[in-house]
Amino acid sequence: ANSSLNPHLQERFCLSKLRAFSKVGEQLEEYEKLVVRNLTDELVETFLSWGTEKGSHGDDGGSSSIAGFDYRSTPQIALSTERRSKVLGVLESLRLCGQLSGAGVAYQKKLCELISVTVKAIVTECVADAAGSSGGTGNDANAPAKGTMTGVATMSLDQFFDCINMLFEQILGLLWGAVAVNKFCIDEGIFLPDAGSSKENGFSPINEMGFEGESSHLAPSATAAALAAGADLSEKSVSELLRLRKEAHSLVSFDGMRQLWDNSLTFTLQLEKFSGRKAYGLRSTLLAQAKSFVERKHEANMSTLVAALDSERWVQCNVSAERQATLTRLCSGRAAFSSRKAGPNNVDSNTLSAIPATLSGRDKMTDAEVEGSRYKVVWSCLLLLEMVMDDVACAAHFQTLATNVVGKISELLRLFNSRSTYLVLGAGAIHSAARLKSINAKHLAIVTQCIALVLAILPHIRAALMAQLPAKQHSLLNDLDKIKGDYSEHSEKILSKLVSIIGGIVEHSLAPKISQTDFDARAKNAIKLESTVDCCSFLESVITNTKKMHQVLNLMLPADLLQDVFSRIFAYLDHKVPSLFKNAVNLGKQHASTPLFSMPCTNEGKIRMIKEVELMAKTLNSLSGVHPWNFTAPKVLEQELDIRIKPPASDGVFDSSSETKSDEKKDVDGEDIVPVGSSDSTCRQIESSSENDLFVSEPGDSKSHRSESENVNPIPDMNDSSAFTEQPETESVGSNDGKSSRSSNDDGSGTEDGRCTLPESS
Repeated sequence: ANSSLNPHLQERFCLSKLRAFSKVGEQLEEYEKLVVRNLTDELVETFLSWGTEKGSHGDDGGSSSIAGFDYRSTPQIALSTERRSKVLGVLESLRLCGQLSGAGVAYQKKLCELISVTVKAIVTECVADAAGSSGGTGNDANAPAKGTMTGVATMSLDQFFDCINMLFEQILGLLWGAVAVNKFCIDEGIFLPDAGSSKENGFSPINEMGFEGESSHLAPSATAAALAAGADLSEKSVSELLRLRKEAHSLVSFDGMRQLWDNSLTFTLQLEKFSGRKAYGLRSTLLAQAKSFVERKHEANMSTLVAALDSERWVQCNVSAERQATLTRLCSGRAAFSSRKAGPNNVDSNTLSAIPATLSGRDKMTDAEVEGSRYKVVWSCLLLLEMVMDDVACAAHFQTLATNVVGKISELLRLFNSRSTYLVLGAGAIHSAARLKSINAKHLAIVTQCIALVLAILPHIRAALMAQLPAKQHSLLNDLDKIKGDYSEHSEKILSKLVSIIGGIVEHSLAPKISQTDFDARAKNAIKLESTVDCCSFLESVITNTKKMHQVLNLMLPADLLQDVFSRIFAYLDHKVPSLFKNAVNLGKQHASTPLFSMPCTNEGKIRMIKEVELMAKTLNSLSGVHPWNFTAPKVLEQELDIRIKPPASDGVFDSSSETKSDEKKDVDGEDIVPVGSSDSTCRQIESSSENDLFVSEPGDSKSHRSESENVNPIPDMNDSSAFTEQPETESVGSNDGKSSRSSNDDGSGTEDGRCTLPESS
């Protein structure tokens, strides 16, 4: 130690050269180290306890408790005069000793150690509590790391939430104090150089330094470095804790994953606010876990939907008020707001709650309503919509995964469409877990309703997803437009199938009755008995089967689809009935064993035949809810029989042909019969119109109708109460045993070739 004498004296004396003071220098150095160590410890403890109740009043600077503060509030900078002067005195003493850099290093090290100890203590305690609550010992607080890792992975979701919430609070409390210390040093112009800095003077005019590390590029500060190191250690610790539960988090419910995401993201944002930089490691961990959750959830949804479709009996399911509210939210643009309270497994809990709905009485059934239109749906369709809604909510909550969710929704919609096509149109439900005895028109109608419901909400799903996607990724939604086309094509096939059911019955079951008909004899008997016109057995059976089809579809289909289907059926019958009469004549000539049918020869027989066909047309047009069809079959038969019947007065029936008939011959002398030559242009127009108006495949190809109707059961007897229940029909071509059986009805009607037909009216 050197001391100065009178400034007038230029000589200096080195006391260490004196033998009596030879050891004083070393003693003073040791004393200086002890003082620096004590001052550093005091400063570090003061910094670590910053913002706590005790530390802010200066009662006990050694306390590191963080109770009684809110880390979301602005860090407390102002201190009492006494507390402030004490801190500044310690800093001044360390500056004089040239140990400010060492104090900064000690503060950073102590802060990181405290964070590490806090994480370890909280996790170990929570694992022990979880093990104790599950029946374990829970006494080995000093368990090895492997046991702690296993315990974290096996925690329940609620226990893990308690653990991380406590951990987030403690970590943010420590970082909150570090932010306050850094801000205090900046405001006071105190600079604690970092270990790598060569700047050793303690006070520097850094008045322009900001908050959250904005001026770290101007001068390296030990307080800012300590804050950054603490934030980095906290980020790594939480990320590792989440990675230990990656498998468990992929199995949680959507509500559980959403809560985990919200809590972790809140901590991440606060951490980034404190440190002044992005926590990329923690964000990537969260994103990976959310992606794993979406993938695992989609796999479960696909398998659950397949199982639901395979066990589907294709009967109407009740739509609860909760599910109707979900559809309403989707259609009103609020698809992301879900109010459903789910358990650990959403799908299973809802499936169990919905099973009794299909077993309740029909008077309790509630239709689904979308924009004023009502739809009858099955359980698997409701399950599909529920899964799609959950995926839309995922896209809204985890917006970075919205592109993945679009593909998942497309896969679900395609699966429902393809699987329902196989099960109903392909008659796969006969061999599936549902074990249906047959596929009938009610099954086809309910599938049509489900398809219509999906088509109705598809634009709303598209709009909800578009709101979550950036503009450059809107092209991904073109896949939904293709799916819309697939569903429309499926609906078209079902409508054609309904026509083919009538076609199969008429061609294979009713056509043989034509050979038993003699219109000349029927005309003579009618003249003798003076009876009104009634239809022959063949035409009466056509009317009966069409009426029964109407009874089923009128209950199941909306008005527009009902009119569409029966317009197709009427167009088919209009073309096919005259053709079957002609084919019966040719068939009798070719096969001697077949009963011979011939066209009527007398005028009375010809008139009788045409009148009966007209009666069939009038009866069919009188069905409720159908669009009246202008049947051209009577005109075609007039041309075939070379006779003209005086047309009746117009009854307002819709005329499907646009030809003008101003050149028709007027009847002469009140006669009803007018010979027609083969060159009559009107008859040729009728034939052309009847062919062009046909909606189904070529009726002359009986093979195609046979193949289309092999696995489809005819319409059940509507007089039988079982037609309104789930009881399977016993008359079916596609039965479980694979054998064809002759249908038998109460009136004794049936078919000889094993195909089913509807019973004729007695």
